[in-house]
Amino acid sequence: MAAVNDGRSFDTPFNVVAGFRSRAQAETAARQLTSAGLPAGSVEVGAQPDAGGPVETAELRAEMQSELNGNWGLVTGRQVQGALIGTGALAVVGLIVGGVIGLILGLALSMSLGPTIVIGAVIGLLAGATVGFVAGGGAAPRTGAATATAEGFDDPAPLAERDVLLAVHATEAEIAERAAKMLRDDLHADRVDLVDATGTPLPPQHDSPRPADPDGYWWKEAGSG
Repeated sequence: MAAVNDGRSFDTPFNVVAGFRSRAQAETAARQLTSAGLPAGSVEVGAQPDAGGPVETAELRAEMQSELNGNWGLVTGRQVQGALIGTGALAVVGLIVGGVIGLILGLALSMSLGPTIVIGAVIGLLAGATVGFVAGGGAAPRTGAATATAEGFDDPAPLAERDVLLAVHATEAEIAERAAKMLRDDLHADRVDLVDATGTPLPPQHDSPRPADPDGYWWKEAGSG
């Protein structure tokens, strides 16, 4: 379904985007949706790749929103490993450099060498550990990316870029929500997202149960989930 030119991605107000591992699975799901009563013209199986297309763009937006909501404040395993290595390595370097600086200052100022060396070493240790923690955590994922396979990445390719996407376009919210439930529960799509006419993802009610929303709430609160 082609994008329109008034800021909308779709010419229907209620849309569902689902991802499947293969085109055969997506086409089977499309047939089952039409068999369940959805108009054939409302169901589309997207081309792959479809970079910049409205369906893929909507799915990418939904995935990014889910990452922001679900992973705020979390770090990946590769980042933790890099931070630990960096902390240990630079802490040792800081300890040595700080001790040497303390020795030099003690000799230059005719101070007691023992305390100045200890103070310098402690300051160097803390400074090196801090720099190592920050630098190691940030550099490890980029260093590993040069040799790692896609399966080994902390952040795999987005589903929108690796799955075949199926979209349902509806003029009524009830139809879209029924299709989403069928795709999620019966057809076992990798991911199912509801989006409005602009391609903006809607609150994931099924992932965050709460008291029932008023009729039409999802569609009026696009992007707030």
